Amino acid sequence: MRFALKRVVTSSIISILVSSNIFLFGPYILYRGNINEFVVPFASILKYFLFPALIIVVVLNIIGLLLPEKIYQRYISILFILGLLTWLQGNFLVWEYGLLDGQGIDWGKNVWRGWVDGLIWCVFLIMAFIFYRRISKKAVIGSLLLFSVQVVSVIIMSVKMPEMWSDEGKFSLYEPAPEVMYELSSNQNVIHILFDSFQSDIFHEIIDEERDYYADALEGFTFFKEATGAFPTTYMSIPAIFSGQNYKNDIPMPDFIRSVMRKGKTITNVLYNNGYDIDFAGINISYDQAKHTNFYLIPTPYGVTKEDYERVNSSFMLDLVLFRYAPHFLKKLIYNNQLWMIQRLISSHALEKKSFRYFSHTAFLQDLIENIHVKRAKPVYKFIHLITTHAPVVVNRNCEYAGKIFLGDRENTKTQAKCSLYHLIDFLNRLKLIDVYDSSLIIIQADTGAGKNIKMNNLDKSMHESLSSISNESLSHIAACALPLLVIKPPYSKGALRISNAQVMLTDVPATISSILDIKEKFKGRSAFEIDPNETRERKFYYYEWQHKNWQSQYLDYLTEFIIKGSVFDKTSWQLGPTYHSPKRISYKTEKIDFGTDKALQFFRFGWSGNEISTEGETFNWAIGNSASLFLSLPKDKAVVLTANIQSLSFYKPQVIIIKVDSQKIGTWKLTPPWKLEKHSIVIEPDKDRPDMSTVEFNFSQYRQPTGDPRTLAVAFESITLSEETSYK
Repeated sequence: MRFALKRVVTSSIISILVSSNIFLFGPYILYRGNINEFVVPFASILKYFLFPALIIVVVLNIIGLLLPEKIYQRYISILFILGLLTWLQGNFLVWEYGLLDGQGIDWGKNVWRGWVDGLIWCVFLIMAFIFYRRISKKAVIGSLLLFSVQVVSVIIMSVKMPEMWSDEGKFSLYEPAPEVMYELSSNQNVIHILFDSFQSDIFHEIIDEERDYYADALEGFTFFKEATGAFPTTYMSIPAIFSGQNYKNDIPMPDFIRSVMRKGKTITNVLYNNGYDIDFAGINISYDQAKHTNFYLIPTPYGVTKEDYERVNSSFMLDLVLFRYAPHFLKKLIYNNQLWMIQRLISSHALEKKSFRYFSHTAFLQDLIENIHVKRAKPVYKFIHLITTHAPVVVNRNCEYAGKIFLGDRENTKTQAKCSLYHLIDFLNRLKLIDVYDSSLIIIQADTGAGKNIKMNNLDKSMHESLSSISNESLSHIAACALPLLVIKPPYSKGALRISNAQVMLTDVPATISSILDIKEKFKGRSAFEIDPNETRERKFYYYEWQHKNWQSQYLDYLTEFIIKGSVFDKTSWQLGPTYHSPKRISYKTEKIDFGTDKALQFFRFGWSGNEISTEGETFNWAIGNSASLFLSLPKDKAVVLTANIQSLSFYKPQVIIIKVDSQKIGTWKLTPPWKLEKHSIVIEPDKDRPDMSTVEFNFSQYRQPTGDPRTLAVAFESITLSEETSYK
């Protein structure tokens, strides 16, 4: 009995460490970092983890009791090392895989992460097997230490963030929308529908294919095909859409959103003050901070029981934990091509389908179609934010669940957008049946484009030297991000769908609504219907690369302003404006940039592809298109030598690279066969007027798209080093 008890105590302590890493500490870290993304309380998630956590502890104990002594010592050693490895992986070997928002992961890139993870795991496990006697003797103390450190961390963070354990702000979203969300006014209605990431040129292609159908279905509407957005993601676009104000990276993002949405002059706050009922339905972004009458967060999954809802959210949390705590090569299995391993295992086909936001938001819209009616006397502004046009693409051409995730290319994105339009038209037809369509102001728009490269004119020309640092491919992507859908029907507007060339912006939306409703309030911007289609107008778009950390960040690393004077589809209309760096600036001072690693990302400006590793083990990034650029802090009082270890894609003639610093040419390199990695250097002279952060540009004479690769590749960069020029006088 004493022998068995000792084994139980030892196995329990170590197995509790392993189990708690996955079912307590991992979920805590993820929930804390994404608290606004989870709409169920943390305690309800832990409730579903309690049983499997106990099962793992019991099973590991039973195995320990049944093993012979020599094998048991190895077992304890390996079990402890697994606990140590999961702790290391989940807290230190945390790689950046981009936003897990349906865009997918290119597993062909960053393979080096797998070798790093695999090497560490293999070395530790081999050590556990060889040195099992020593390790098994220290396993209990080591487990208690690791467990205690994490418990203390949870306690400290819980004191700092008591909302972690609170139900406040969380919603019982497994229930359908309240009745009031289906009610319209007998007086005046403003129906404002936002389709997330619906790119306007994709909409244009769709309506061109069935022009007669859409001309009639969208009677009275005007499509503003030149409309530009403000930002490339939803988070900063929403305050711009409602207020007409653009964020400049000068104050913390949460403070800006709070000041604009809660107390600022937004169209919804103004309408609320003018006696309108304000209804919001959509995603958990910032709508609840605005003045409103009703707010409903559309759940995913939608229309299920409380138990199913909590189970789906808990299984998603477990998938995220396993994804974080597993080594790189196992992450692909867990990710399961965006279907996620645990969710797929525990969900029925019907529940699996409902777990995608496309089907949840479509189901909500269908409920709205079936139940919407006229009841209220007060005028109503109803805003509905739908994710049916956002990745992942999960429907086939018949608008049915495909049972898999499609590649998020332009054609598949267009298929899902077309399905979303069919449901929208069903909703508009319902408005006609209840006799509110004609009298209503209806706005259908997106917050951003989808970033699916567009066809631009005059790509071989540029009116502005500032664009030399941006490849045509990069500019096409940026322009696509700046192309959100905007279609508006004023009250009692008649006739077939019109297409306008007016150079409008999403920041014109508040002024447009105010003008149409004759609200005596001035907003930044102009009414879209008062802008002459022949007028050349200056518009601004603010671009950044959104990262997951930005949900918790106070500032963006940097925000780049683009000025558009003319058609958004014409390269000669575009010029590069100022860059707004974070007041809490990251350092651009370095002696070496190792490309192909996450540390290099902070220096990237435009024109770089993702991290890669060669068969020889070198990490690198491809420069794509005709240009790539970096941010670097360079000395002002002395010369430095910039040395790049680079390799050009093979061409029939030499690859010529022009190097510029802050738009001034400083020299050229010529790359010739054999096309292999080689070092090239150039001296950057001192300049007392040089800015604190310089832009270093590389312009390439040649680039092409290799077979089977969607990218236009020019030169692969393995490293850049900066050293003092000792010979400079």
